[in-house]
Amino acid sequence: MFLMVLGGLYFTSAAQEVTHYHSEVIITPSRTYTIPGRIENTENVKEFLRLNHAILGQADYEVVETDVRTSLTGVHYTFDVYYKGIPMHETQLRLHTTKDGDVLLVTDNTTEVTNSTYIQITQDKSYKWIQSDQGWVLGTVKTSTEDKHIKEIYVNGDLFHQQENKHYYMQPDSLVHAQVFLVNPLNSAERNYGSPYIDSSDQDVPALNAERKWVTMNAHLEDDTFWLKTDRYFFGEISDPETRVTYSLTDTFSFTRSQDQFEDVNVFYHVTQMNNYVENLGFETALADTLMIDAHGYGGGDFSSFNYAVKPLELEFGIGGVDDGEDGEIVVHEFAHSLSHIAGANSFSGTRDRGAMEEGNADYFSAAYSKAYTDFAWKKMFNWDGHNPFWGGISIGAALKYPSDMQNNTNRDREIWSTPLMCIHDKIGRSATDSLVLEHLYYQYKTATIPEMANILLTVDSLLFNQKYHHDIRNCFAVHDVLASTPTTVAFDQLFQAKNTLGFTQGGDNAVIESRNQEWFDYSIYNNLGQEITSGNAAGSLIINPSEFISGIYFVHLNIGNTTTYLKLIRN
Repeated sequence: MFLMVLGGLYFTSAAQEVTHYHSEVIITPSRTYTIPGRIENTENVKEFLRLNHAILGQADYEVVETDVRTSLTGVHYTFDVYYKGIPMHETQLRLHTTKDGDVLLVTDNTTEVTNSTYIQITQDKSYKWIQSDQGWVLGTVKTSTEDKHIKEIYVNGDLFHQQENKHYYMQPDSLVHAQVFLVNPLNSAERNYGSPYIDSSDQDVPALNAERKWVTMNAHLEDDTFWLKTDRYFFGEISDPETRVTYSLTDTFSFTRSQDQFEDVNVFYHVTQMNNYVENLGFETALADTLMIDAHGYGGGDFSSFNYAVKPLELEFGIGGVDDGEDGEIVVHEFAHSLSHIAGANSFSGTRDRGAMEEGNADYFSAAYSKAYTDFAWKKMFNWDGHNPFWGGISIGAALKYPSDMQNNTNRDREIWSTPLMCIHDKIGRSATDSLVLEHLYYQYKTATIPEMANILLTVDSLLFNQKYHHDIRNCFAVHDVLASTPTTVAFDQLFQAKNTLGFTQGGDNAVIESRNQEWFDYSIYNNLGQEITSGNAAGSLIINPSEFISGIYFVHLNIGNTTTYLKLIRN
């Protein structure tokens, strides 16, 4: 079982919603927009915002850089917003550019600090502006003395808000041999949970031990001892029970499931496999610099989590019921939260859609990873750790509709995001889908909605793959009423010809699109956010005036009957 915390509530994997703590903290929704311009560096971004942002141009406001990260499609700047030198709680601005510096989009939930009483205070990094139903107030932020994973906000000395900062749910230099589950014993045996394939209190059941598979992986050799650690990942004690550190005096890590070392080896293998895969796809900047792992945590409880408000970051796996570290799907799910945290520059939020997508993304990566080994029961997430007497597990594949079927419960709403992602996976393959989803993590923001991020996936497809998968992405989301479906797509040259596109790019000449048979056609022009700029119909030809467009990337969608195609235009 895994546990996820968002916005003062925690949700158990058994789909039971429990109030942990609640207070009237207001988080302003973000808006997404474009500003024409070019960015060269962080200081240039600050000046750019000062000149172009209605609020940040005021004297009492400033932005402080928290992250600059490069991905395959561009550069992603993240800022916290300060008023009178004090940070504004859960206020964040993210600005994304092409690698050449052209601004692609901005996501921003900055609001003016109003109805506040400001008292000159000594500089104290623990102070924050808190937006509440009573206006803006000054609060102090502290780490709980009882639990380092809990942040507490105090106003006038009284506890105002409490949040648990967890998401529940040296280079390696020597090749070693190990026995692990691929990805869990039920998947490899292609059996459902039931005798003899049951936990049996972690004992050495012959049928389960028989599902251990030999693999090779890198480990760290120090003197004559092999250790499960890399420059990024190492094991440590996050919570009870305390276990001994796993090592081997030979190049072989062979343990049975009744031994604590087995979970360490299993977790380490799946984490490093995903690490290597993400690196090979080109997304090394989404990987945590340091991540501590505890494969036997939670005081023996049946929970797992990614703990993101501590240094180093942590992966923690419980041992209640089925040991969570035995199920590779659970391991990859929690690891995926770390990718989201790093690439998205800590854009976790407690809003309904953002929480559903956070879990849906992690579910997707887990299911895609598992499906690479076998198709067996892939719609049953965590089918070894869950879907048994201990807890009911999570599924992918429900025909849910947006927003009518949203229930403001992360465990139920997550399928509205994970199901279309798996639909895309089955149409275009794992590598392409993983690249789309990994790249879109860099564009996440605190209050994103499902339709907005679905459009970001379309934008990423245009930037990475020249809209190669536009039709499949749109239609997979259309099943869930997230995006509208598209008709049959053909190559542009089959139906149309384009003239003067270079002149349009340079701003000196109109672009002209002509249908080859001089037929009437419908057209719509979208910017790189998927927002419609203009639409209409044309009698054989369409003239596009560059003076009517700001700098950016545009997609001209053209329809004749039930056939569609598109043309990409760039305006400098």
